[in-house]
Amino acid sequence: MGVVDSPTQSIGVVGAYFAKTQLSEWIPADIAGQLPSQHRHIWVRLNGTNSNEGSSWQATCRDCLCHCQLTASSSGAEHSCIDQDGHHFHGSFSSLPNSLGECSGSTRCCKCGLSVTGTLHAPVLMPEVVQSLERARLLLHSHHPTQGTRDLVGTIGTLYKMTKNACNGDIRPIKTDSEKPRKLLKFDPPCIRLLEEGLGFQLRLQTEYHPPADPGVRLGRARDELALIAGRLQRKLPESERVAVFLLEYEGERLLRWLGAHAYGRRQQQAGLAILAGSGTAVDDAYRRLGVPEDASDAVVAWAYRRQVEEDPETGGPLAQRRYDCLSTISAVRTSSDELLGLVDSERDRGLVASAAVHAACAALFGDAHLDVSAVDSDTLREVFLARLNDTHKTEARMELAAHLAILACAKRDQRLEDYAAEVKLGIETQVVEKINTWVQLPIGLANIGNTCYLNCMLQCLFSILPIRNAVLRFGDKVTWNEACELGRRDSGRVLTEDEVRTALKFVALLRTLFESLVEKRVEAWSATLASRPSGGHPLAAGSPRFPVVTPDRELADMLLTTPSVQSSSLQRSGFQQQDVDECMAQCVSLLGHALPPSSDNSSWIEQLLAGHLEITTTEGSSPTKEPPTKEAFVNLSLNLPTAASADINECLEAFFAPTEVTSDSRVRSSRILDAPPVLCIQVQRVQFDMAKMQAFKINSHLRLRSQISLTRFTGFDRGGDSRLEELRMKLESIDRRLATLALPAGNDCDVLGALDRVQSFMDGVGRWAELDAAQQLLVALPQTPDFVMETARNISLQTQSLSSILGDSKRQWDLERRETASEINSIYETVEVDSMAYTLHAVFIHSGMTPEFGHYWIYVRDYDRGQRAVRWLKFNDSYVTVVDESEIFNTSGVEEPANPYYLVYARTLDVDGIVDLGV
Repeated sequence: MGVVDSPTQSIGVVGAYFAKTQLSEWIPADIAGQLPSQHRHIWVRLNGTNSNEGSSWQATCRDCLCHCQLTASSSGAEHSCIDQDGHHFHGSFSSLPNSLGECSGSTRCCKCGLSVTGTLHAPVLMPEVVQSLERARLLLHSHHPTQGTRDLVGTIGTLYKMTKNACNGDIRPIKTDSEKPRKLLKFDPPCIRLLEEGLGFQLRLQTEYHPPADPGVRLGRARDELALIAGRLQRKLPESERVAVFLLEYEGERLLRWLGAHAYGRRQQQAGLAILAGSGTAVDDAYRRLGVPEDASDAVVAWAYRRQVEEDPETGGPLAQRRYDCLSTISAVRTSSDELLGLVDSERDRGLVASAAVHAACAALFGDAHLDVSAVDSDTLREVFLARLNDTHKTEARMELAAHLAILACAKRDQRLEDYAAEVKLGIETQVVEKINTWVQLPIGLANIGNTCYLNCMLQCLFSILPIRNAVLRFGDKVTWNEACELGRRDSGRVLTEDEVRTALKFVALLRTLFESLVEKRVEAWSATLASRPSGGHPLAAGSPRFPVVTPDRELADMLLTTPSVQSSSLQRSGFQQQDVDECMAQCVSLLGHALPPSSDNSSWIEQLLAGHLEITTTEGSSPTKEPPTKEAFVNLSLNLPTAASADINECLEAFFAPTEVTSDSRVRSSRILDAPPVLCIQVQRVQFDMAKMQAFKINSHLRLRSQISLTRFTGFDRGGDSRLEELRMKLESIDRRLATLALPAGNDCDVLGALDRVQSFMDGVGRWAELDAAQQLLVALPQTPDFVMETARNISLQTQSLSSILGDSKRQWDLERRETASEINSIYETVEVDSMAYTLHAVFIHSGMTPEFGHYWIYVRDYDRGQRAVRWLKFNDSYVTVVDESEIFNTSGVEEPANPYYLVYARTLDVDGIVDLGV
């Protein structure tokens, strides 16, 4: 906890840490036991109350109702520091109440002299009392939590009005036997406890609650706390039911601005972070000890560390060691922090070694993490190290032992032992640096240089296609590419100009540089992993992913993102033209084709790799007469999504190849595959155009992907083999229509069966109510007798139960039939015979965003280790490359999501090992 009870506090903290952490953890000792151990204040105030400006700021915790007030030594709306890096506060805040019943404290900035004093009041309404009332009301309506919240807000609101009236001098009592107060307050034990203990109302004459004779400040604070409780609770109600007087305004950011601490550098949300099991406490303590918020940027963490070093420059003391331990811990879990890693290394050069690294080294060499290494002489250390080294022949283990020895040598300040450890490491590195383990060392990410996430996805995909990668890396051999710039190559019947050829060659040269960087950076990263443990040997960094990155050349990006004046190509894209990935891929294929040497038939290995052909026939209405078939080339198949919320990739393919009426005179267009390419690209047509609104929109329907698909059934016009599939789909649609009849109109939170259960429960309750003496006395004055009410309720309950049983049995039967039918369809889709038309999913482009104009792209790529015969999926998200579970790709939930497949790449299964590869 960032709060101490000592009169002084030597450790300085960043201004944002003081506002976001120290104050949020400042809890009065007398109520700490009533709050969860991880409770943190969330500062709020009622809407419309005085804003926090000038020299004072005050707010109340939304959850525990502690009230905090701060006063600054300077005036003004914001109290910024004269130093551009911000405040560095030193102070203490006590959790023990003083003679006035309040906790107090103060802090002072060591750079600008700003002083801030604070007081903290425990709530009038103790958390335990408030929680008791909340539990009672919600338990009363356990079948309907929203109604329980309404009831609770009604009770709190009534108590607020009573207290407000009392503060304004209205001393009329509240009568417990009056209908309205009893309905709103119920006067159950939790409510009575809040009335008496919390608000100070007194029961007189057994039926009257009287307000305190002298309301004072205490009752005024209780009134405000009741309003805050109501504001917190009504957030769970529909917006139309919320009362304006109870609306809350959150003060966290306003506090930062008031202190002038809002402009501190913050980490990007995508920045790498690896927290291992059990490490949370150590990491929390590290941030606490350095006095920085967890979302602070690496630069702020480094600045806070250096500031503490300036205040305590002693290198060998316990404070310096603890401070360095904190820095190395934060650096270890911030997996992409080169700045912090550099600071750790520079401090290590000054003789500091992380305690955790020393413990890990002692455990590895001696089997005792808490061994006092200073008591072990260097010769013994060397002997133990050599014994451990001889016990293993694994390169990674030998490198790690050498790193452990270097750490212990540094801890002992033994230069001769350090030199020996460096020699051993160098010898091992020389033997293994060429042997990169591509399964352990992940591929390298690409930096986003400005809205280029989709470009990065496409470049990573191209790199993974082995024929393209190998050809690009051969640029310079004067054979693979038209490096002599000979003219004669054609595109769409037109001879390419010299400028077009030179532009294409420049593109291939830049692409080769990028591919070489991806290979070299991966080898360098592997070598660095073997050479030394990151973050000064801190165990939290072991296994934590580091994200080396390659930055694409701006000129290369411009070539792919700028559409040329003359559109290619002989490889036509079918369907509606989409931006981003599709056009970027087409531009890339076009440039690669332009860079190839002229040939007699003008075909190329790129076309043979990526292009397939369709045969199109058109029939005149019902007449058997057909127009002559035409042959169309394609580099992708553009699949439309059905109107259903979820679809299977096979269903989309069947819709693509289904006969389609194309004109008003009933001509029918049919297509089949003449030949399919080794690499099959599929564009998912998520972007459509609304002619009424004259704007594009995105379809976010769920698409179920398959690891294997077959195009065999699309090689002919006759789909007779699909009759069983069609029969099963019609059966599934019939079952879904029957299940849909059980749904209630929109706006209901349950189906018919749920509604019947509620009716039955309600009528059972009416029957039990009619048996009560009070109810029978009430019914005597009415035409219906208690027996009539009980009998009517019983009959309705029995009829409802019978109907619910019949419908329930039907629903269970329909659900069973649906599962069996869906299972049989799935079995058909999963059964893929390995032939020339069988394909394996290799890459999935994802677009995350509700509209086509905005969003983010990333790509999943299948990785296969031939030695282990193992498959995994990698996620390339700009700079970050991670291993993910295949459930992220093969999602079967059927739920619409803004992040969904946009472009797919399949590789022919028979040739997949020779077509796609992520190795180096």
